[in-house]
Amino acid sequence: MKRLASLTMILWCGAAASSDYPRVDEDIKAYDQHVAQLQKEFAKKPPAPDDKEWVKAKLQHMVDVDQYARGMTETPERRKYTDEERFEFNQRMPYPAVDQENTADLKELLKIYSWFTISEFGWEADKNAWLLVQHADHDAPFQRQVLTILEPLAAKGETSPKNFAYLYDRVASSFQNPSERKPQRYGTQGMCSGPGTWEPLPIEEPEKLDERRATVGLPPEAEYQKGFATICHESTEETMRRAIEAAKKKYGSDSMDAAPRQSTPK
Repeated sequence: MKRLASLTMILWCGAAASSDYPRVDEDIKAYDQHVAQLQKEFAKKPPAPDDKEWVKAKLQHMVDVDQYARGMTETPERRKYTDEERFEFNQRMPYPAVDQENTADLKELLKIYSWFTISEFGWEADKNAWLLVQHADHDAPFQRQVLTILEPLAAKGETSPKNFAYLYDRVASSFQNPSERKPQRYGTQGMCSGPGTWEPLPIEEPEKLDERRATVGLPPEAEYQKGFATICHESTEETMRRAIEAAKKKYGSDSMDAAPRQSTPK
């Protein structure tokens, strides 16, 4: 578990410099300070990966960082950033570093435990570990590996069938490599299609969708889509267009780095 303290350094090194955007500087600094505090508090617990109570605390800590980072995605809308500020913010927020570090630490734990089953670790640990895998889009083989672990466990009640459904769809949707995308099964993955609206990516046998969702404890698709009313501020295509325009202003030409991360359920 040598990697446990490295995320703090990554975060501070990646976001300490000031810029021509003081509001972005302020928000990035607040983010860094909060995450550094989370890391400092957890570091008080001596690493003990063979201790299940420590493992549960470690999973919760990783999720706390994950969710705080993802909660920051609302900052540009909440602060009414200009397109240039939004671009600067997205360039400097260390979302990939958070996901990569959490994935690496989770893999270390999975060398000791086959999974964090409900009977052995409880519902919360199972959910936390699943969420970290759900956000490991940079490592699709790892997501697929865990999916094969969770499928029989879901049938036995040792992991949440609902979470298995989300991961199945995440793997099928292949956000990092759309050329490998295939129809999802439960309709959990999609993109904003406009203000307050969200549409799922292609679904297999859509006429049976709600029936399948019910078998894993998910509400009807129409009800699920309503949950994005306050999350989707504009279409994904519009978000990407504005990011590219902001990149042109800053760099003088199109930049692949300008493409925002695709909006998917947390």
